[in-house]
Amino acid sequence: MEALHIDHVSRYRFPVQIDSYDYRTICLFTACIVYAIFGSPTPDQIGTAEVFIFVLLALAIGIGRARDAFLYHTSHSVRVRFWKSAGQVMLIYGLSFPLCLGVAYGNESRVVLRDVVPFFFLFLPLFLLPVLRARPYYFRSIVCAIMVIGMMFSLRSLVMRFIADCPIWCGDELLYLENMPTVLFTCLLLIGGAMHIIMQGVIARNVIIFYGMLALSLLPLAAMALTLQRASLGAVALYTLMICGYFFVRAPARAIAMMLMGGIAILLVGLSFSALFDPLWVKTQKVGLNMRPQEFAAVWDIMRADPMTFLFGIGWGGQFNSPAVGGLRVNFTHNFFSTILLKTGMLGVIFCIAYILGLLERLVRVILRHPVFGLALSAPILIDLSLYASFKSLDFGLVLLLISGSLVYFRQSTFNLD
Repeated sequence: MEALHIDHVSRYRFPVQIDSYDYRTICLFTACIVYAIFGSPTPDQIGTAEVFIFVLLALAIGIGRARDAFLYHTSHSVRVRFWKSAGQVMLIYGLSFPLCLGVAYGNESRVVLRDVVPFFFLFLPLFLLPVLRARPYYFRSIVCAIMVIGMMFSLRSLVMRFIADCPIWCGDELLYLENMPTVLFTCLLLIGGAMHIIMQGVIARNVIIFYGMLALSLLPLAAMALTLQRASLGAVALYTLMICGYFFVRAPARAIAMMLMGGIAILLVGLSFSALFDPLWVKTQKVGLNMRPQEFAAVWDIMRADPMTFLFGIGWGGQFNSPAVGGLRVNFTHNFFSTILLKTGMLGVIFCIAYILGLLERLVRVILRHPVFGLALSAPILIDLSLYASFKSLDFGLVLLLISGSLVYFRQSTFNLD
């Protein structure tokens, strides 16, 4: 029987002496934990938690690496990737024309800040990849930290849904925690990891881990199901089918055993697909595509008003009346590219498409190298680019960081098919 095994290079050992890279990774890990417990993906006001997270991220990046993210390396010893060059161009452009336009148009400074900070998060791969390149063995720690965010956001979502007077997490602000890409990524990776474990052999240890990981995946799954996240739940179903198919091709007998064990898990939980599907179908009949086409049409009407707006957008902090939120005046859309178009114009869209396509090319490599991890990573990224406004969060920058970070890590690992 064939099964997928990952044998990590034995030379990976934590250093005896802690240097700057280790401190920076610890700061990044701590920022993720603070964000998971106290943070808000898109805070209305900057509080203590946001300040603390900002300081930790600044320490994780460092002044030198922040400077390097803006510089083009001409040395032949430094290999510059396309995605990095495209990201540098977009980063410099985004901090020049759209920012100047936002100031020139007199956009509210608080709203400008709420646009610029998420814009920085898009480039966490530029700022933080050198840390993972210098210390690849910390990649697993960062993945765990991101999964802690997903689990804590799921828990917080459920608590706020059922305990209205929770003194820690409940307030007037709408957090939409269950929409975050970390929640979906965590759910998918737990499901895929469980299947990967059992494919290594149906022994007592693997069976316990299999059911344990599936049990943990119920927390983010419940958070998404109770709030009827159609795209996320659809991604869970499609991911499960794809990974089952992948393992069935590689080792049919073990895959059948795995699917039988999964069926037992569904029976034990008492999961009813009709009880889950019916509310989703009712929601689809009521809201359809949630006014997404009309939202884009409203953005396009603004963009074609004059050549200046078409080329450079309305700047950071610009707002418009969105049909997707009942005509309220907001500073975002539910599609990544239409938001970039609105704020930075067609030039920004061109630069940003180059950056995103560069990252997606890396993501394809991750999928080919490790389908379980790569597909779990691709689902939240593709959904946030097209359907959700969760790209305006630290979560989205972190999952983008995992694309190139995983390639760095996988290059230091040996994959065998036994």
